[in-house]
Amino acid sequence: MRVDPTRAAAARANLRRAVVGVVLAPALVVGTVALAQPPGGGARAGAARAAVSTAGSASSAAAPASGAPAGSPADAGPVPAPAGGGGDGAARLSPLNPAPSELSDAGLPAASIDYDRLLADIASLRARAAALGDALFHSRLAVSLQTSGDHGRIAAVRVALDDGTVWTSPPQFRAEDATTVYEHAVAPGRHAVTIDVDRRDDRDDTFRSSQRTRLLVDVPADARLSLDVKLWDDSDMGGSFPADKKGQYDLRVRAQARAQPLAQAK
Repeated sequence: MRVDPTRAAAARANLRRAVVGVVLAPALVVGTVALAQPPGGGARAGAARAAVSTAGSASSAAAPASGAPAGSPADAGPVPAPAGGGGDGAARLSPLNPAPSELSDAGLPAASIDYDRLLADIASLRARAAALGDALFHSRLAVSLQTSGDHGRIAAVRVALDDGTVWTSPPQFRAEDATTVYEHAVAPGRHAVTIDVDRRDDRDDTFRSSQRTRLLVDVPADARLSLDVKLWDDSDMGGSFPADKKGQYDLRVRAQARAQPLAQAK
């Protein structure tokens, strides 16, 4: 078959024009769109392309964790270190432990009480009170004690005036005759004298007794009231009970009060 050279040349020219049109058409469209945008549109387009790029990166980073179940630690991020604990295995402190700033700065606890010093101070206060009473009042009260008993030994005797101790016996106290243990000025009127006695049996120390006697007296104005107290102990528990399985405590108190005007008492 013979091809006409003129037609072949025309066909090649038409093909070249079609190829050129296909290549140039997109460029013309992009240029037209760029001319149609307002000022600053290029910046917004660049920002849009950056946002799309960032979103794509985030999606790529989240892709490996997409297989973890919802609510797992992978969703919550890294686990924070426990408060008060170190990464080197240090013990975790309790939240109830006070902080260093909350500790008391009072120092060490006070030393133990010096009871000898305390008793000396009490005796001094009693002496001051007695001196003050002598200066304020003219009426006086005197208390004397007498003890009796073959085997009853007195461990301690305490005399109190209006519920305040005014005299305490020394060790191994014994008064075969009336002995004045307290005499001071007091306010006229009624007062309570209390006598506490602790005894033990010298034949068997396990048999002991305690006795309290409370006496109410009335001190006249400008007078001296003497209160003579006698304490008996005829108990036989220490001698009879260990052998015979029977015995008795025989404790007796006798008190005699006598008031005299101060002029006669002197």
